Parts: sequence; structure tokens; C-alpha cells
Amino acid sequence: MADDSVTPSFLLRAPRYDDVGAYAVFISDPEVTIWLEDRCQRPVHFHHALAFVLGEAWCRLAIESEGRFVGMAGLEDYDPGNGVARFFIVLGDRSLSNRGLGTAVLRSLVSRGFRDLGLRKIVSNYLAPNIASRIIHARAGFSEEGVQRQVAWRRGEWVDQVLVSILREEWLLER
Repeated sequence: MADDSVTPSFLLRAPRYDDVGAYAVFISDPEVTIWLEDRCQRPVHFHHALAFVLGEAWCRLAIESEGRFVGMAGLEDYDPGNGVARFFIVLGDRSLSNRGLGTAVLRSLVSRGFRDLGLRKIVSNYLAPNIASRIIHARAGFSEEGVQRQVAWRRGEWVDQVLVSILREEWLLER
């Protein structure tokens, strides 16, 4: 478990071209991609990384910590009619694992989503064996909505996907 007293400082900023090479390396690391979507389970080339990092997005941000690019996070799949968006994060610099950075980034994006972007609800999902994702979502106040059974093949077995969300009124109570 992370010790929040040693959480590295971070900056969420607009992605830049010089982030693309590092992101391509991150998503070529099987230990980083193991819990990502199925489309990330096959070889990713520079042009794929370029399209993701710099492509059109509603709220996609670079994570900078300790003076360097360490990953991407954001809110996507925006549904303006319902005021809902989906959180995602890719922390590629494994030297920062278990230090509270994922929780801090998630909390920051939840605040931005509700306070600045006017969202009503933020949803997310993670593969059940991904303990780090379970922890950061719980710490940020997300509640489990359900489980999609056996949706992804990882490490020789079918694994479930956990669906979670937080409502604006829940976030307001926790502030």
C-alpha cells in the first residue's frame, strides 16, 4: 500500500510531441500493459502512440512527476447529455509504483471533472486482478456498480472487469 506522505508531486499538463517516445516505451512494457484494454495487448508502434498522445481528445493529459513525463490520464467517452465521462490512467514509469501517485492523479481528475467540467458522474473500470486500480478507485471514493464476467484473457485465464463510479454528490460529501 502507498504511503501518502511520500506521494510524489505531479503536474497534469497538455501532452507534447516529446512525450510520444516515452509513451511508446511504456506501452511496450508487458508489466505496464497487462491490465490495459485488449487493444494494448498487441505490439504498439510509434504512430499508434503518436495518435493516442496527441490525437483529438476531450480531456487527455500528460502526467509529469519528478521533472519527467511518467504517463497519461484523463476523462474520455464524454456523454454530454448525461454528464458522464470515463476515467483512464496509464502510469508507465514503474519506479513511481506504490507511492500514491495514481490515487493523487485520480482525485485531481475527479475534482476537475466535477468542479470545472460540470460532470454529474465519473465512471471507470479495471480488470479484477489489478489490485492497484482497485485501491486507487476505493481511495478516491468510487463505488462498485457491477462486474462483467470473464471479459479479458490475461496470464492464462479469463478475468472479470469491475465497473465503478462516483457521483458528484458523493464527491461533495467527501471533500
